[in-house]
Amino acid sequence: MEFYKQISKYYDYIFPAGEEQVKFIKEVAGNPPRNLLDIACGTGGYSLELAAQGYNVTAVDQDAGMLEQLDSKMNGAGGSLNIVQADMLGVDEKLSAKFNMAFCIGNSLVHLENLQQIKEFLASVKNTLESDGSLVLQIINFDRILLREIKSLPTIENKSVGLTFERNYDYNKQDNTIAFNTRLTVEGKSLDNQVTLYPLRQDELTEALSQAGFKKLRLFADFNGNEFDKYNSFMLVLWARQK
Repeated sequence: MEFYKQISKYYDYIFPAGEEQVKFIKEVAGNPPRNLLDIACGTGGYSLELAAQGYNVTAVDQDAGMLEQLDSKMNGAGGSLNIVQADMLGVDEKLSAKFNMAFCIGNSLVHLENLQQIKEFLASVKNTLESDGSLVLQIINFDRILLREIKSLPTIENKSVGLTFERNYDYNKQDNTIAFNTRLTVEGKSLDNQVTLYPLRQDELTEALSQAGFKKLRLFADFNGNEFDKYNSFMLVLWARQK
């Protein structure tokens, strides 16, 4: 998407890799070396950190600008990290390796157009996993968004570079889509954009995972392992296992 290409150089200031996310992924993956797949990796903050800690990581994103930023950060970085430019759909057709764990976080999943595409994505990811492999997903809790008719998310600020990232939601009930309107302000300039999201509810996601062949599902409100509440939790973190 053109917007993500435009913001790629600011991405790490907006969405820096978090310690809680890294810890959660490591707990699910087990001790290194393990083969991990980072889907919709952005500029690869999590991939770099996990590779530096001894994991074999494959980082996938469709946006060349994001991957260029990741590539520029790899100089001197430790660990095993492979970069692949590919769309989320049909990721199993782009990769020959098998992985112990895959993760797709940062609300990336709901950039797919509809529930059918999400089901196709989950089936594709399952094909990349070892027979005992796991998948971690994280999205905004859209049950809360829709039930409470929430119109905006908290503005992200990074005072070190004078950056703000405003986020607003406009739900279209007829189409069952959300217009995600953003404004990035940095270096005295503002960049407005709109992206269409699919408001994936918790019940839809768990059913789609079951249909894809994932048998054990655990839901959390965050990466600290707190209990998920569809009416109050800000996000949904889901750990899906095949066995």
